[in-house]
Amino acid sequence: MKKNIVACILVIAMLLSVGTTAVFAENTAQSLVEDINIDRKDISSSQDPFEFPITPNSKEWGNYSSVQLKEMLNIPLSTAEKMDTAALLKMVLEYPFMIDIYAYDTIEQGFKGLSLEFNGAAVLLQRSDLAKNLLTHYKNSTEKMLAVETKSHISDKEIIQKMFMESLLLYPKVSDKLSEDEKHIIVTLSQQVADKFQISPLVVGETSVTAAAPGDVLGYGYVYTPAPPVTVLVLKLQDFDAEQKKVINNDYDTRYPAATRLSSATYNYNCHSYAWYLASSSNPWWMNDPSAYMSESRYTQVTNPIVGDKVYWIGTHSGLVTSVSGSNITVTSKWGAAGLYRHPINDCPYPIVIQKTFWR
Repeated sequence: MKKNIVACILVIAMLLSVGTTAVFAENTAQSLVEDINIDRKDISSSQDPFEFPITPNSKEWGNYSSVQLKEMLNIPLSTAEKMDTAALLKMVLEYPFMIDIYAYDTIEQGFKGLSLEFNGAAVLLQRSDLAKNLLTHYKNSTEKMLAVETKSHISDKEIIQKMFMESLLLYPKVSDKLSEDEKHIIVTLSQQVADKFQISPLVVGETSVTAAAPGDVLGYGYVYTPAPPVTVLVLKLQDFDAEQKKVINNDYDTRYPAATRLSSATYNYNCHSYAWYLASSSNPWWMNDPSAYMSESRYTQVTNPIVGDKVYWIGTHSGLVTSVSGSNITVTSKWGAAGLYRHPINDCPYPIVIQKTFWR
């Protein structure tokens, strides 16, 4: 019992420690895509429709790294600020790398990472009327889904956008502004869609909208570091359903063509657990904090990585070095609740500005 209480306290502390401050960047680094000649249509009015200059359906998409694509897709901070919240919300939901919110340990971290790379998301999350506009958009979308006869009439895009909206509804700045009546509307619509199409619903707590599944904590456990051994808290989480896994796999595979998926999306384990505890797709544990492995000389930080070393995106992500050829480093890492991928070290969901360290 004492261990369970301690475990719960540790989990709560970790969740509360996640920051949600957005970081805005505009013209802070030399462009990586100066030679790319794709017309950008700026928004002169908040009512003008917005189209991204390139999408995963564009024939040019596979010609660029994800770093280049994200720079091409970003918009000036001043442009985002001119847009009304309804238009801004629609644009963010259409942002090709919105899927990256699932590549982090928590949704809060996911939105923070998204805000580092896309000014539209950073501005949207600060809007005081986001909850109101999101509720309207969610009602319209779910009612449209309920109007069709069978699940086969619902596109993958509609499924993933429903997931995006429900993730936004979980965001504290949104959920805290929803009234009890509004929460009742959300949970009723979500349950109706879930009953009709056998997909995960939302449930409403006393003060916020919370996820029933996936990602719910089902249990706690401990694993041990190398000597000197200490215990590390790990979690067992509710997994995605098969349809959600399919959609998430397809979205990531399309958006990161330079990466190779080795295993499916799952909440069974994450990057830290894979890199530091057990490098296997049968790993059953989710680990939020791997810092114990990097203390007391259990591993030594190095500057010349070789195959088998561990790479740590500080405070964010972990992976294993798979190959090294000069300055070209390939990593195998589990992208949060998304799949296990082999990828160039910078071609992944995590902002290039995050410092990386290597451990052996």
